[in-house]
Amino acid sequence: MKQKLFYKSASLSVSETTVKIGEMVLPLRQIAFMNVTQQPTTIYWIIFIASALGAIGAALSAYDNGQFHTTDNILLGILVAAVIAGTALYFALKPKFYFTIKSSSGHGYTLWSREYGELAAMKNGVESGLIGIYVAQDTPLTH
Repeated sequence: MKQKLFYKSASLSVSETTVKIGEMVLPLRQIAFMNVTQQPTTIYWIIFIASALGAIGAALSAYDNGQFHTTDNILLGILVAAVIAGTALYFALKPKFYFTIKSSSGHGYTLWSREYGELAAMKNGVESGLIGIYVAQDTPLTH
């Protein structure tokens, strides 16, 4: 008997009876918890501001009476601070999102992505599967 698929992607599939995440198979009726959360970005903003201020401070330390007197060490310091600031800015603007799913038996799995929409679609797929179990598909809605 062919089961109805509510959602299918490379890492997750939801059918009428199971949720498959990679090699793990969870019974759909035992899903107890689902959540999509965002990685905190405060530390990345702090690193970005500190590195940017370090690069600006190093550049200003080489400035004297309208001229720049730079050495290789100052240029290297500015370059390293700029690379660190750029990397921290990327992670602050593109945080990781986590989709956590747990069963009533305590087994769980977490997927992550930098795209919220991808994980939200997975969560919606599992929710559709759960609704499909408990609500007959041919039952008309009553008001």
